[in-house]
Amino acid sequence: MVATISALTSAAQAASYYEADDYYAEGGLAPSEWFGQGARALRLAGAVDRERFAQLLIGHVSDQELGTMRDGEWEHRPGWDMTFSAPKSVSIMAEVAGDRRLIAAHERAVRTALELAEQHFATTRIREDGSVRREATGNLVIASFRHGTSRALDPQLHSHNIILNMTRDEAGQWRSLEPRAFYQMQKQMGAIYRQELASEVQRLGYAIERGRDSTFEIAGIGEETLEAFSQRSAAIEARLAERGKSRAEASAAEKQIAALDTRLAKEAVPHAELIGEWREAANAAGWDEQARRRLIAKAEARAEVFALGADQEFARELAADRALAQGAAMLGERQSVFSTTALHEAAGRFGMGRIGHDDIAAAIARAEKIGALEARECLDRRGVAFEGFTTAANIANETTMLRLEEQARQQVEPILSPVAAARAVAEAERRSAMRGHEWTDEQRAGTAQILASPNRVVGLQGAAGTAKTSTVLATIAREAEARGIQVTAIAPTASAAQVLGEALDSRADTLARHLLAPGRPTPKERLWIVDEASLISTADAAKLLALAESHRARVLLVGDTAQLGSVEAGAAFAQLQGAGMETARLTKILRQTNEQARAAVEASLAGDAKKALAALDAGGGRIIEHDTRKARFAQIAQDYAKLDTKERRKALVIEPSREGRDELTKEIRHRLAENGALHGPAVETTRLVPRDLTRAEAKDAHSYVIGDMIRFAKDYADKGVSKAQAYRVVGIDTKKAAVMLAGRDDRTIDWRLRQWGASHAQAFTTEAIELRAGDQVQFTRNDRALGRINGQQGEIIAVDPATREAKVRVARGKIETLTLDSPRDQHIAHAYVATAFAAQGRTAERTFIHADSAATHLIDQKSFYVAVSRAKETTAIYTNDRAKLVGAIAERIGAKQVALAEWATPGQSVASANRTEKHEKTAKLSNGMML
Repeated sequence: MVATISALTSAAQAASYYEADDYYAEGGLAPSEWFGQGARALRLAGAVDRERFAQLLIGHVSDQELGTMRDGEWEHRPGWDMTFSAPKSVSIMAEVAGDRRLIAAHERAVRTALELAEQHFATTRIREDGSVRREATGNLVIASFRHGTSRALDPQLHSHNIILNMTRDEAGQWRSLEPRAFYQMQKQMGAIYRQELASEVQRLGYAIERGRDSTFEIAGIGEETLEAFSQRSAAIEARLAERGKSRAEASAAEKQIAALDTRLAKEAVPHAELIGEWREAANAAGWDEQARRRLIAKAEARAEVFALGADQEFARELAADRALAQGAAMLGERQSVFSTTALHEAAGRFGMGRIGHDDIAAAIARAEKIGALEARECLDRRGVAFEGFTTAANIANETTMLRLEEQARQQVEPILSPVAAARAVAEAERRSAMRGHEWTDEQRAGTAQILASPNRVVGLQGAAGTAKTSTVLATIAREAEARGIQVTAIAPTASAAQVLGEALDSRADTLARHLLAPGRPTPKERLWIVDEASLISTADAAKLLALAESHRARVLLVGDTAQLGSVEAGAAFAQLQGAGMETARLTKILRQTNEQARAAVEASLAGDAKKALAALDAGGGRIIEHDTRKARFAQIAQDYAKLDTKERRKALVIEPSREGRDELTKEIRHRLAENGALHGPAVETTRLVPRDLTRAEAKDAHSYVIGDMIRFAKDYADKGVSKAQAYRVVGIDTKKAAVMLAGRDDRTIDWRLRQWGASHAQAFTTEAIELRAGDQVQFTRNDRALGRINGQQGEIIAVDPATREAKVRVARGKIETLTLDSPRDQHIAHAYVATAFAAQGRTAERTFIHADSAATHLIDQKSFYVAVSRAKETTAIYTNDRAKLVGAIAERIGAKQVALAEWATPGQSVASANRTEKHEKTAKLSNGMML
């Protein structure tokens, strides 16, 4: 039950493909129709005409011939096939049981998804004066063909929607399409189709059973019946099993290969004959004609009651408003600005089956009217603009943050006078020189500037490897402490906070913990030095500055806007700098001992990937090209395993995706086992992997799955819940918004998500992990009682299969004992491969970077800069295609958007702040259950 998109390689092949099937009309086309504003402009309507379809496929449109001349030949890509497939139960009820209403419901859902795609994703590229601009056109020409069977001749209701490679620009000229948005939004379009279909199915009187990611099945059809009509799916599962993978474990590429390997030749069988065979199979599975008719009759009766309900319209409106509020809150937690289609998909997820996308569109209009949503241009990773929105809550966070920073200017006595600051810098520089470290002019100027600043909030913008901590921050912390100012080192992660605290000889805290427990306000002044400030969300930045005001604390924000931003919404550090926050700057990179490696970092910082790769070629590292990911991973593993133990400890392997990280880890461990670095018995255990639910998702019972593990951040004694324990999800009641939990004693806990605990709980999936002596591992959750820090690394020195215990040597030779069957000890992972986010802030002697140019959502200028800037000595990049990688990085900036349309100057921030009260009130309303 998916949406797929694939490019058509040949016009002739495409034309014959859709003529060859005879599911419904022997010898002719499957049921078809023209769709889209572009089709209307060409006066195409009704059934698809063979001849006209063939002409459009080769690019002949309105007396124009689309395409380009290459090597003396005219080339034109025919188009793309976007296929929407109904759930298996819908196909069975429509084709086997004969409820043809479901076919019309499927077609309406397909049209809804295509209308959104046309409205928001139709773009073209126009060359003007040597440059290329992208223009949103809002029109497509689509030929839609409906089929009823799979290649295995199972009932499978699906529609092939041929998006022809043409769209009309604002001047009325026909041009080729820019298709990348369709690929990027494929999953989103599939979800919207399924959500609309779920609404249509329930309007027809059927009950549904929801699954994950907006999947569903019609209730009342047994598993045996579903399996009887799933030959195609079974064949794919079998092929994956041959390769040691399940569908859940396999990557998208592996699933596609398995699908192609098991693809049968198309077979023409009369539709009436198929129906007879299907009904015999249904009878054999225990679902006879009487049961089929009974299910349809019940649905028809419920549909009549539904149609007569006078309060249905009001109920749908309330449900749509509530779903929209939840969807906007979910998106707004991670993005300041999100696309209209993303909002449709998110709201549809929360309101699935109860509302359609027309209801959501009406709810969006109401939310705009009351100010809960504001229209914004949403930019994709390439800077292409689409229609989008921001929330009142995000606007309120940004206006509050900017107002607090501006009000903090000229509000404190400087730590030192300019003269005293200069003396302090000179003394610090003298001590550094005695240790063989020279200061740069920027370090001198930046330290003196911050020490002499009268502003409560100050920034230190420093490129990766500019030695911020050992020079500027160490001196500022020392001078502040000497004048009775209490210094606290703060960072987004516990490991980063600990490193900073040790470097500054100061108390350390994570940002999250500090915001919850900053201590009581006292007359004593404080200085909060906040590292990795680019990773701080706008909401947290606003809270931090509000606390600083009430606690008489100075705030020094330290970071690099060119590196990766916050996982949550906003770009606080960059936005504060743009709004005029006093900021000292360090640009001279000192980390790299290799001159060419430094040149590569400087080029990556400037966004020039071509120059960066050239610098690596010249001595800073090397570039390795392999067509397949499997070959690249094998090469990385081989090169890493060649290093001796000491060299491996100083090396860093970076793979952007979590799924790729796990696969590459397996390859590395295989190589290490071969050379004896991993030895002794192996023990397989379970590790807990965070689900990373947003706050809105955490309060929705549909977000949880049987088997999930839940851990709470605080005790709920009256509920019998301990933060030291883990609880397994054993039941879900979506009507009551309740989740049934079981602890070690199997006692069941009725967890009401809207009443308690959802804001202080974390959900995990379970995953198998093998441990052997020699394995490098890391903890993945803070556990203060045990002294463990998220990201802390160690080495397995022994495992005992009998007692199921493992010994881990961590920093300073300390030995930790893991009880492998205890959930508390299952927050572990192998530590061979890091994502770019996890690598940010780390330093290595050498790095091994996997960079696939096709990884649209993972490779951009920021992630590339972070990866290249980690190594002191040498960097190796493993890619599919060097030229494509350069092109991909050039067009993917990776910048995060902000909610405010204007924030560049102090005056503008004040103007925005005048709207804060209005937006705060609206934000509270929109964060409720109903807009």
